[in-house]
Amino acid sequence: MNLPLLSKNHHKWIRRLHQKKYRQEEKAFIAEGLNSLKSAMEMTCHPVKEVIVEKNYAESIKNCISDDIPVYTCSKKEMESISTEETPQGIVIICSEKEFPFEELEENPSKNLLYLERVSDPGNLGTILRTAAWFGMKQIILSPFSVDLFNTKVIRASAGAIFGMEIYQSVDFDMLFQFAKRKNYKLTAAVPEGGIPINRWKRTRKNIILLGHEAKGLSEEIIEQADQRISIPPQGNVESLNLAIAAAIILYEIAGR
Repeated sequence: MNLPLLSKNHHKWIRRLHQKKYRQEEKAFIAEGLNSLKSAMEMTCHPVKEVIVEKNYAESIKNCISDDIPVYTCSKKEMESISTEETPQGIVIICSEKEFPFEELEENPSKNLLYLERVSDPGNLGTILRTAAWFGMKQIILSPFSVDLFNTKVIRASAGAIFGMEIYQSVDFDMLFQFAKRKNYKLTAAVPEGGIPINRWKRTRKNIILLGHEAKGLSEEIIEQADQRISIPPQGNVESLNLAIAAAIILYEIAGR
């Protein structure tokens, strides 16, 4: 492939996308690797703006990218500079941040939704997105003060799932509560203990699962206003479950019934 070289100014612009404030200004974010590129090309939630490829990897992308997307080539040293990973994969993808206003969820909501309150760990959020996609859930709602959705660790942990999901950001609980009432959803709060054991949970036709902060859990306001509470009973002496693991168990219960 005969590709244009990455310029110094272009290099600097990509480097700035490592920072949250510039990602927000440019409405763009970085993903990396061939698998992410394939996912981004197959799904349309966050369109690909351009691709930067290390010279030795240029041939690997020619069959999975459309002709209308700009592609630039760079040296190994330049790739190490623009990559967000310790061991670069040789392909950097710049994607547009597509926003999903919460009002749009009114039009065609899924029967099962997931609301995440103040999730702070990017690896957890990315893993939850990946798991939700595995179980066929394509609409996720984030509360205010959640971790940056386009943090590179979130993108990496999602393993491409983010490109096929509608993610509604900064939705406060009052908005969600009113939405649930209008659309006849049951709000189900996941709590560490004291809830209905998940194996005895009788879910309704339309559910919004509420999951909270890794250390603090859901706020008391949300727990009090939920229609029901569920818990995952421990079988051993471990103090708590990782949030992403708890989410996976709950999503499996939803999908398996």
